[in-house]
Amino acid sequence: MRAWPGRGVAGCAGVALVLGLAGAPARGQDSAELARARQVLEAYQACELAGRFAPCWALLSERVQRQWAKQGRGTADDYAFSRGGEPSGFSSFRVMQVRRSPSRVVFVVEAIREADRDGPGIRVEYAVRRERGQWKIDGLRRGQSETTP
Repeated sequence: MRAWPGRGVAGCAGVALVLGLAGAPARGQDSAELARARQVLEAYQACELAGRFAPCWALLSERVQRQWAKQGRGTADDYAFSRGGEPSGFSSFRVMQVRRSPSRVVFVVEAIREADRDGPGIRVEYAVRRERGQWKIDGLRRGQSETTP
């Protein structure tokens, strides 16, 4: 069993449990494809943890990049500057559920804030979409609020 970076084999068991609860893969998505979608999620979350978003511009779907461009923030630097002013305050993430369709995976995540390590986390849903053969971040919902990643 391959371990997720920084999580060891115990982390894999947790992922396997969550994936088992998610049901059978949608057509065209095997465990390798789901792992690739998860890698994109983890790369984006690394940007959130570090507060450095320029590397994540390439992870955003074309639709999301167009939304940023409509706001006059259509480059990696513009995106980083805009998102850099919004520290997430998250210290860790835990995938609670995975929902799949043929071209999209939604990861339901519990995001833990550094200040609230002992309390319940915040529910965050990350939509990851297959676009031109690659997985891209396509949506973000915190609680009941949908926002642009």
